[in-house]
Amino acid sequence: MRKRVTIFHPAIAPYRIDFFNSLHDAFEATFYFEFGDVLEQSFAQDKLRGRLRFTPRFLSPGLFGIKNLRTEVISILRKESPDIVFCSEYNIMGLLILLYKMLFNRKLAIYTICDDSKDIAAKASWVKRIMRSIAVRFYAAIILTNDDVLSWYTEHFKARHKFLYFPIIQRDQEFRELLKKALPISKTLAEQYQLQGKQVLLFVGRLIAIKNLSFLLRALDYVIDKYPDTVLLFVGEGDDRDTLEQEIKRLHLEKHVIFAGKKQGDELYAHYNLGQIFILPSYYERFGAVVNEALLAGCYTLCSSAAGAACLIDPKNNGDRFDPIQLSDLTEKLQTALEHCDKFEQVSIKENNMFQSYDQYINDFWTMLH
Repeated sequence: MRKRVTIFHPAIAPYRIDFFNSLHDAFEATFYFEFGDVLEQSFAQDKLRGRLRFTPRFLSPGLFGIKNLRTEVISILRKESPDIVFCSEYNIMGLLILLYKMLFNRKLAIYTICDDSKDIAAKASWVKRIMRSIAVRFYAAIILTNDDVLSWYTEHFKARHKFLYFPIIQRDQEFRELLKKALPISKTLAEQYQLQGKQVLLFVGRLIAIKNLSFLLRALDYVIDKYPDTVLLFVGEGDDRDTLEQEIKRLHLEKHVIFAGKKQGDELYAHYNLGQIFILPSYYERFGAVVNEALLAGCYTLCSSAAGAACLIDPKNNGDRFDPIQLSDLTEKLQTALEHCDKFEQVSIKENNMFQSYDQYINDFWTMLH
């Protein structure tokens, strides 16, 4: 008989769907979400929900405007009577689940998913440190998304059995099918952006300060004389758009930067087909799910060492890591990448650049979980 599992998570996001579907396939699972969409950014929820193999349920708003104060989780757990609960991060909801365990089901196994990078874990606030210590003591395990963070937790808490590892990744086959489906759009965009004979850099994400995009523009400025056919595609929108445009004018990079705007669904996948070198320059980044998407699309990927997704980079093979405050580091690695980058000729599906598949990761996770 399959174990009963209840999953509480903030919202449905594209980079979590395959993991949720895997939980649904492995257990008798029910899913409850706090919000109808991701708070930091909006996704096309109708299309995302079409990919789910389960029926999502949604929690009522938190009491007194406190987003994690969802007292209904107690009644939900009494109704579902699960063997295992998956929750997210360290918060009041996790304490409510722990209260249920203490009052009604001492055998309940609680797992929480934490997507901190190493820097974020090390600099946690005192409130988070207290909540984290409670989780380490009373939860079955904490699921971490980065191997460096796994090492940090193991060293600081001396409880290796309490920590599991599963990065934020998508299933290879499904994502690459989406890329293939988007090829006609990619071809149209390649003509629109006049990419023939160019070397195409790509960034996907919000145009906000922590993404460190002015830093990226300065690195581009350093290499542009040697690689004058380089074009940088910004896919996304955000408060820093005007600031970035001013920086582009100051550096005289107007002919080398394209603002594509926010893209979702097929249009987003179409842009991944165009990118040759993907860059995530953030100085603060919990994980960075776009890195997995770029690698699945075959982009050589330069990833900030501050991002949890740096664990997906095999240096000099599928990309490289750089210090997001050392301009010379990014500049050097960008030059190396451009040196080995052929000029853009025609749109095609590039080879998968993930060094380990989703199936390998999930099989390792099941082994650790059991």
